[in-house]
Amino acid sequence: MDLILDWHPAFALTLLSSITVLTSYMGLKIVRKYYTEDVLKQNHEVGGFIFNAFGIIYAVLVAFVVFATWEEYDNSKKNVEIESIELADIFNNSKALPEPYRQQVIPLLRKYTEDVINDEWKLLEQGEPSEKAKESFTNIWTFFATMDRALIKNEIAYQETLKHLNDAGERRRMRIFDSSNNIPGIIWVVLLFGSVVTVIYTYFFYAKNIIHQFVMTSALTVLNTLILYMILILDNPFSGYIKIDAKPFEYVIQLLNRGM
Repeated sequence: MDLILDWHPAFALTLLSSITVLTSYMGLKIVRKYYTEDVLKQNHEVGGFIFNAFGIIYAVLVAFVVFATWEEYDNSKKNVEIESIELADIFNNSKALPEPYRQQVIPLLRKYTEDVINDEWKLLEQGEPSEKAKESFTNIWTFFATMDRALIKNEIAYQETLKHLNDAGERRRMRIFDSSNNIPGIIWVVLLFGSVVTVIYTYFFYAKNIIHQFVMTSALTVLNTLILYMILILDNPFSGYIKIDAKPFEYVIQLLNRGM
């Protein structure tokens, strides 16, 4: 699946749809070869009711999974944006710190932000944190925790900075958890099973012109392929060609450069 995620969406959808449509056509031809028109027509009445019931159950499952994965993807993107905002707020609040603390904040924030962009973002594809980014963030905590409180005149700004730092750490942990929080394998098994069965069901109905039936079967096949591909993309927010990027952190770098 990792290979599919790395493909360009247009190429991936074209290839996957071509394979599934070709497979569905071969299945239809095999069924037509071994079952006569009369046998297939006998399935219309009873098979239609069963197909409708199965379709409703599968549709409910797909809707639930799509909603859950989209919500997870959206939350992951928001966590990244909020984490970058927290870092920007730490920088802004640090302007109230006395010298030399004020100028020491920028290099610490830049080191952490660069480690996230250049090192941790690649590791998120495997659901792993970066030791470099972890160490850089720890250094920021150590810096603020070991300040001489007697030199701090604006206590409110200092406390607010600690709050933003704590929130940034929380968002970072959530980002790491999101990178490894995938749909359980059993759900993928049920989704794939349901997708295959809905296509196979269409083989046991009869349309006089096989091309007409193939077009209808192909439409269902392509739709199932698109849905499963979409779920795969949403379930891996930090992997593949369509993934959440690190632009919010790049904004923090620009902010720090202007603050020099």
